[in-house]
Amino acid sequence: MRTWKALALVALLGLSGQASLRLILDFYPNPNHVPLYVAQELGFFAAEGVEVELLVPSDPSAPAKLVAARAVEMGLTPQMNFLIAVDEGLPLVAVAALIDGALGGLLSLKEYGVAQLGDLRGKRIGYSLEPLEPVLWRTMLAVVGVAPGEYELVYTGMSTVPALLTRAVEAIGAFRNYEPLAVALLGHDPVFFPQEDYGVPNTYELLFVVHPELLRERAEEVRAVLRAVARGLAFVQENPEEAFRLFVRVFPELDDELNRRSFAVTLPLYAQGLRHDDHPRWEAMVAFLFQTGMIRKVLPAEFLYTTAVLP
Repeated sequence: MRTWKALALVALLGLSGQASLRLILDFYPNPNHVPLYVAQELGFFAAEGVEVELLVPSDPSAPAKLVAARAVEMGLTPQMNFLIAVDEGLPLVAVAALIDGALGGLLSLKEYGVAQLGDLRGKRIGYSLEPLEPVLWRTMLAVVGVAPGEYELVYTGMSTVPALLTRAVEAIGAFRNYEPLAVALLGHDPVFFPQEDYGVPNTYELLFVVHPELLRERAEEVRAVLRAVARGLAFVQENPEEAFRLFVRVFPELDDELNRRSFAVTLPLYAQGLRHDDHPRWEAMVAFLFQTGMIRKVLPAEFLYTTAVLP
């Protein structure tokens, strides 16, 4: 049986394995990654003539760094994290998307008297990732006229849901395809505010990124990987029940109601054709991160991504 712990150990110790191409996830395996594991389980990578090893990071901030250092060949990372990494000088280029559109936002509970975003005035809002999350929550609240001094930002670490349920905070950062479903299954009434509805530009939640030199040296292999993932995605959309069964065959510990519901919500959010080339979206996100001080310069969008290896 594979476990998250074992896979994390592979990410730490197995980076010099025999796979022809190593792809590191952005986080522990979850329904976002179903097309990848379907491609692996159904032999789509092998059919494209490439062997792929799927790795799990011990630290969610590690994938971009490992790709930039060429410790792995390909990685998944959120667009905002990618842009911050490039601004810091890491050599990276985005070659495709897995999740098209934002997943993040603020989550509260109706029992806390929250029905609209402005109801968070005077309340405590938890965050786990700084400095990015405080910037996002301040942006969202400013749109509804709630000033920084009218709420309290509280660092919760990764224990965001327990902090919300024990009312250590009245709202937390959350992904629409997970935490709202989790609290609903526990008998609560979630209220979710999508970030793109409140001043944060829409984003590519998950991008495939590589080192520019790898793209020049092994473009055909990268293209083959993406073709296989695209086949996996097509299978997922045509056969969702079978796709989920294949996924939990690899990770039986994820075969529960929460992950089934999460997969159902995620299903329409995958990037069609793995496309990631909405140029105005790139420009809007670069401008947002620059204006909020998250990056130091306006990055030319044409140097950030390429469509050359899309399926």
